Amino acid sequence: MRPGYLADSSLSDADGLGLHTALGQTPLGRVDHPELFHGFLSRPDVAAAGILAVADVAATRYADLGLAVRLAHLDPVVTVSGDRVRFESFSACNGVHARFDLLSDGIDSGQAGFGTTNVDINQPLRTALAGVGSAGLLHMAIGSEELRISTPDASYTEERVILPDRWIRGFAETPLLAKSMSLAAELTGPAVARFVGSLPRTGTPGPDLHLLPVTGRLRTILDAAPGSVLLAGSSRLRSASRLLRFATRLQIYSGEHGTSGWVFEVPGGRLTLLLTAGAYRGFSGEGGLLTLLAAPEAQQVGRRIGGALAWEPAIDPAALERDLDITPDQVASGLAWLAASGRVGYDMTEADWFHRELPVDTDMVLRRNPRLVSAQRLVEKHAVHRDEAHWTVQGSKGITYRITAERDRLYCDCPWARDHDAGRGPCKHALAVLITTRKA
Repeated sequence: MRPGYLADSSLSDADGLGLHTALGQTPLGRVDHPELFHGFLSRPDVAAAGILAVADVAATRYADLGLAVRLAHLDPVVTVSGDRVRFESFSACNGVHARFDLLSDGIDSGQAGFGTTNVDINQPLRTALAGVGSAGLLHMAIGSEELRISTPDASYTEERVILPDRWIRGFAETPLLAKSMSLAAELTGPAVARFVGSLPRTGTPGPDLHLLPVTGRLRTILDAAPGSVLLAGSSRLRSASRLLRFATRLQIYSGEHGTSGWVFEVPGGRLTLLLTAGAYRGFSGEGGLLTLLAAPEAQQVGRRIGGALAWEPAIDPAALERDLDITPDQVASGLAWLAASGRVGYDMTEADWFHRELPVDTDMVLRRNPRLVSAQRLVEKHAVHRDEAHWTVQGSKGITYRITAERDRLYCDCPWARDHDAGRGPCKHALAVLITTRKA
């Protein structure tokens, strides 16, 4: 039995699928071993494959040279929102985010509560899930103590363990990346499996591919073209292999600077994969939230919004504006602050935010964003100055950098900005200017 759990997750004919939990967030606050869900699943084989797909991502490091490296004890996060259950994980290299949504159509009967915890999918449970078929019964219980999965043949139980800090930083970045993506292509029926099956099978993370939608299929081209989608590290998309035989539709989303989203629809659920713009690039360093977090009221408004959330499957920004008497810009900055602590996610298919709580200290938001902390220190040291043409910031090593505004963005001439600004968010000098202008 692993630390933090009362027992191991298991699958049995007597009790069904039991997924053990430890510390979790619920409407009653932080609770040890919360009981979030119990019920029968309408498509046991689909649900089992979806859970395994998320566990596969958590256990794989795609960015290593050679074959994928399997790692143990990386635990999917589970959020129950009344009418659905979401399983989420990040790859060990932090470049793939996977989410399996078990929707209301995938739940035959039972009772779903509200809350978030994380569970470990151990090897005996993985073996049992791989053997689940469509004909039998599958009962799932997400703990007071466990995630338990049971079939007429066996029972396997898992407990909850520590959430990796890199995952928390990844949860901070993925919502706004997903929100910024646009639908680029769609495949249906057998075309979904044919496309994934056609991807290169040698090596990981695999080559980068430019894909152009053409009459119900995706054609590989040599270079980027209008309407094409970059699939960076094509082997990473094979994370969906377990669900391909069930897939009825694949929606492909394209984001800025080469990020991409892949939504596989299956009976009673969806598997969403978000991929970074580079196979050797992790979500935890994207920096996309920093501009919004620099808003002075972000933390204050974020706390107000957080107090109004209740694990909704979809958050209504207009209702938050009305109920809290705040502006759309304040809602955006408040949601960004909540995202930075893992408290909200974004569903591309439904174009909605959803509530999620992680059992972590939300006051550590700024400490997880060192660029923002450094920018605030520059402001406190009065290192930011304005002349007629541009801003200047005296850096920590005494070097003065120039910041100019073009097309609603701030550009800095520091080495970091030249190397990383495209797709990595603003540097600390540009953030310091942004904080200064918002205080004016």
